[in-house]
Amino acid sequence: MKFIHSRQYARVVVFSKAPLPNYRPDLDDKRPQRERSRYSSPRPSFTKAYKKARSSDSGSIRTNDGIYEKPVPRIHNSVVKEKILQRRSLELRIKQEDWQGSPEGQRMLEFRRSLPAFKEKDAFLKVISDNQVIVVSGETGCGKTTQLPQYILESETEAGRGAGCNIICTQPRRISAMSVSERVAAERGEKLGESVGYKVRLEGMKGRDTPLLFCTTGVLLRRLLVDRTLNGVTHVVVDEIHERGMNEDFFLIVLKELLPRRPDLRLILMSATLNAELFSSYFDGAPTMHIPGFTYPVRASFLEDILEVTGYRLNRYNQIDDYGQEKTWKMQKQALAFRKRKSQIASAVEDALEVADFHRYSLRTRESLSCWCPDSLGFNLIEHVLSHIVKNERPGAVLVFMTGWDDINSLKDKLQTHPLLGDPSRVLLLACHGSMASTEQRLIFENPEGGVRKIVLATNMAETSITIDDVVFVVDCGKAKETSYDALNNTPCLLPSWISKAAARQRRGRAGRVQPGECYHLYPRCVYDAFADYQLPELLRTPLQSLCLQIKSLQLGSISEFLARALQPPEPLSGASCQFFLWSPNSAKCSFWALSSTVWIP
Repeated sequence: MKFIHSRQYARVVVFSKAPLPNYRPDLDDKRPQRERSRYSSPRPSFTKAYKKARSSDSGSIRTNDGIYEKPVPRIHNSVVKEKILQRRSLELRIKQEDWQGSPEGQRMLEFRRSLPAFKEKDAFLKVISDNQVIVVSGETGCGKTTQLPQYILESETEAGRGAGCNIICTQPRRISAMSVSERVAAERGEKLGESVGYKVRLEGMKGRDTPLLFCTTGVLLRRLLVDRTLNGVTHVVVDEIHERGMNEDFFLIVLKELLPRRPDLRLILMSATLNAELFSSYFDGAPTMHIPGFTYPVRASFLEDILEVTGYRLNRYNQIDDYGQEKTWKMQKQALAFRKRKSQIASAVEDALEVADFHRYSLRTRESLSCWCPDSLGFNLIEHVLSHIVKNERPGAVLVFMTGWDDINSLKDKLQTHPLLGDPSRVLLLACHGSMASTEQRLIFENPEGGVRKIVLATNMAETSITIDDVVFVVDCGKAKETSYDALNNTPCLLPSWISKAAARQRRGRAGRVQPGECYHLYPRCVYDAFADYQLPELLRTPLQSLCLQIKSLQLGSISEFLARALQPPEPLSGASCQFFLWSPNSAKCSFWALSSTVWIP
């Protein structure tokens, strides 16, 4: 009598006349797989297997897109899970105590205690334990970005809750997320990717058990697409909230609606300017805290002072910023467009110049001021000021604030042809822009060789997002590129515009980090007095099509109702025109929901 043998392999059932082997795919050397494990007993202990699985992935993970993560093993037994968390918390506390007790750790603690944020440590921890939301304002260099997240992590670790702590700190730019994470990891005596990591688009370094993660706002918004409640996150720190980018304002609306559903979640908003009351009132009177910064005095010189001291003369011919024939048409087109879309601040600047009184300055200075062109950055003037600093001033790095990548490249090319500024044995010229590779961006933080002066050409990202410690001199052109709305063409446009008084103060403060510094404002004092106190939020000056797609992709309800809950809501007509644009048959060849499914968050 013949028998039919059968055996199931995974989801496949095999029938055979011959006996079938007890095939184990996890023990097959020829089968491609991530990991093979052999256990001496048929039923290994869950704790041992779980620990082995985690130890194999405890190192740092470098991802290509910064989105996908390895799955965390599910633990169905709450008792076992609690024991694992307790063991992990004990390991973190022992590791923290060992580092703080070491000679190198003691030196690092001494430096951290010298920062102004240390004086507010106990008060900050008490407020965050008693309140769900706190707004922290602090001047540049006070240590709020690097220290406050560490205080939370160290406090939870000392209390035996380190394994359950999960802090996400958002930064507005990639370079700030990476540089801050590297600094915090160094202060903890660890390699990047252990207890501190970062995650930006297309790049990331973190471990499965990393409790402190620095990321861009867009990365956290992308996580909200799949995790609406931020499951497992205990603290969210939103840094540089004063910049009021569209993603930041959008994120604040989402967080405000999430907090009632997550009473255990703590939200810390950090700003470098003294406008904390605005954010406090938005979160129903959340407590505020101010950390005074420690900076050396900075002497501010405006255009009239610079012309008087250096003897430089302005005329209608030496204020042309175009140094390449191929860029002539572009500069003329932008200048024409800028004149057509003149902002209220630009009009106020012209009015201030008309009534300005420069009688206490020399006739030569007054004649130069009468020729000053507000629309020009003044490359020749910048070159003259830099040459004056290199020849006559004490050692120290120079930070030059430009408007964009094109201007940085043009100015750098011009300076490299200068006999003094282009000499690599005397001057190190560096650029700083968000589009640069991270390896190139890190060069600006390194100290040059002896006798060489470092000059960094940067955009407004150097105002608050990054800190170059050896800067003593700042050259401020007074402008920054920002996105605005072209109603004529129904498109966004990126054009240089005047900065705010708060931004000018931030730029000036960069010169007083290590010693008394100097700031050269390349515009008259009367122009500074005409600046707005704060920059207009991006939500109020840019098209809302992409934001509306984000609202629909997250299924947050009506677009107009959602935008009405913003910190400073846009005009109702803006939301209505945005919806009309999305529904217009001329705007796309596909359906609205197809557009919503392909929304991209930077």
